[in-house]
Amino acid sequence: MNRIILYSILALGILVSAVSGASAAGDPDKGKKLARKCAVCHTLDSGGKNGLGPNLYGIYGKAAGKADGYRYSKAMASSGVIWDDTAFTEFLTKPKAFVKGTKMGFSGLRNAQDRADILAYFKTLRELSHDIKVEGDVTNGKIVAEKQCVVCHSFEKGGKVVFGPNLFGSYGRAAGAVKDYAYSKALAGSGLIWTDANLVEFLGDPQGFLPGTKAKFPGVKNAKDRADVVEYLKTFR
Repeated sequence: MNRIILYSILALGILVSAVSGASAAGDPDKGKKLARKCAVCHTLDSGGKNGLGPNLYGIYGKAAGKADGYRYSKAMASSGVIWDDTAFTEFLTKPKAFVKGTKMGFSGLRNAQDRADILAYFKTLRELSHDIKVEGDVTNGKIVAEKQCVVCHSFEKGGKVVFGPNLFGSYGRAAGAVKDYAYSKALAGSGLIWTDANLVEFLGDPQGFLPGTKAKFPGVKNAKDRADVVEYLKTFR
């Protein structure tokens, strides 16, 4: 199949995915109001005490069952769950179905938009450090990147601009630096350096992390996959 045609087909697939997921975009302000239901059992502030449930500040992107000083159910402590978009949303839908044996007594949120709003709010409850480092699996990162990134980007040294800029050597460098690519004003003027933290955030939700970016990609929803892609990008320098 002609490569240009293939890129066009794949790009169309990504665009359709982005449009279909648009209705699930969350409003953190609405989510904050809805989270009052959570505050019955949980504290939501940094350093807050555990109550009937654990303190929930900073849980997004973290492993389940790790709050200091809280006694989790065996089911939650051994679940292996990472609180990414998918896990967070499914747990909110019906906690006892997602983690059988959880101590969580809440029956769940039936409205999809409410779940998206609370997710958006919980993403704000964290202190990002741009010095954090992720440890990923290069092999899986390559697989994920070949499925989701090569539609719009080339990776090889001197690679062509496709729908997005060539990504060779992007890790550790300033955003918007590839010659001959017309970046959005948002990205060109962002002052970002592509560190582990910035890449993980951008890969998870490009539009949410950098409003105005030309990247229409809906994001890599799995936290481990994002870390793996970052590790793979580190090999191109």
